[in-house]
Amino acid sequence: MQEAKHEHWSSGWTFLLAAVGSAVGLGNIWRFPYIVAENGGGAFVLIYMAIVVVFGIPLLMSELMIGRNSQKPPLAAMQSFEGSKPQMLWNAVGWSYLLVPMGILTFYSVVAGWTLDYALGMGIGTFNNLPEGGSATMFQDLLASPVKLIFWMTLSIGITVGIVARGLKSGLEKTVKILMPALFIILIILVLYASITGDFARSFAFMFKPDFSKITPELVLMAAGQAFFSLSLGSGAIMVYGSYLTRDISIPKMAVGVAFADTAVALLAGFAIFPIVFAFGVDHSAGPGLVFVTLPIVFNDMGGIGQVFGVLFFLLLAFAAITSTISLLEPMVAQMSQSGRVTRARVAIYCGAVLWSVGVFVALSNNILQDFHPLGFLPLFEGKTIADTIEFLSANLFMLLNGLLVSVFVGWSVKRSVTLEEMGLGDSVLFKVWFLLVRYIVPLGVGFIFYDVVL
Repeated sequence: MQEAKHEHWSSGWTFLLAAVGSAVGLGNIWRFPYIVAENGGGAFVLIYMAIVVVFGIPLLMSELMIGRNSQKPPLAAMQSFEGSKPQMLWNAVGWSYLLVPMGILTFYSVVAGWTLDYALGMGIGTFNNLPEGGSATMFQDLLASPVKLIFWMTLSIGITVGIVARGLKSGLEKTVKILMPALFIILIILVLYASITGDFARSFAFMFKPDFSKITPELVLMAAGQAFFSLSLGSGAIMVYGSYLTRDISIPKMAVGVAFADTAVALLAGFAIFPIVFAFGVDHSAGPGLVFVTLPIVFNDMGGIGQVFGVLFFLLLAFAAITSTISLLEPMVAQMSQSGRVTRARVAIYCGAVLWSVGVFVALSNNILQDFHPLGFLPLFEGKTIADTIEFLSANLFMLLNGLLVSVFVGWSVKRSVTLEEMGLGDSVLFKVWFLLVRYIVPLGVGFIFYDVVL
């Protein structure tokens, strides 16, 4: 059987929407605000933005280069990249780029299910006329229900599998072209509303006035993990999306565009949520439930229009989550279906079944298995549930490790002539700065984080 046909993005704009969609969603609107709230506000934002510039953009360029040069998914790309010195280490890195996104998907799909539940709840008026503290109670009730969590997780995985099974043009492109612009519009409207009715000044100070005493090795690790998670670095998504790029598209421009849009959405999400948090006296350190506790209060306060707006927001948040889940499933599906021996649709279904099997335990870690700490005997995992453990391993440690190893791969193993050609910058100052960052700064920086926190 012939190798499966390799598709390409219709345009650079379509790729940009897809790459931003991979990052924007739960990583920004759900995860960023509560991570900021738990880790010192402005101190965290400062470190986060520095990591995006110094680590994020150079690694985005590196992963896009590997994907476009090879025109293959991560494992095959690392095994056969032009100009590199083949070693067993790069084969292991390729496997990590396939397994890490599958790990992320096991807990990401559960949270995507929360958004679907809330979209329905908004539509049928469940959140109308909430009493004081009612929003927090409803979120806790959702987490305490194994049936609800598994049902909505199953639906989110099913939607993801259905889109990925249809391929690049019919599945991924059609999805992001419609949903990403709509999400941006809704988010901006919410920011405007929050700035009028909430405590915007206090929110601005909280996010941009850093307390340097709060900067610790743990905060740096969380900021780096969030930057990698938000930009989809080390997860295989950017690399496999890069494999669908044509050679006429500028890698540096695309990388900067993705980083800028992603960071802008993360900050907008903060400005949409924190003004309401402070104005309504909601606990800003509410953790993963911050968005789900805060936004229903906003929509409830808006009156009748709030119900309509709430449905749209949580539905679009759900679809934004789906644009991320499809990018995370794509590396494994692309890898397993590239030979053409098994259809893309069948591979997507197989992967979905594996995700569901593990995802059930992740969902149950919110209730029945909440007291089970699989690696609790290790200091680094003390008190962590199944979901916490998988998130920490995949969305923090191994995403960072993948980024470190890819920077070593590009900086030390790939021939400089190949990187010069792929970047299209010539032997300019910009190229030299990028090469310096990838070859020395990123490995040393990420290596220091591992040494100081993990080891």
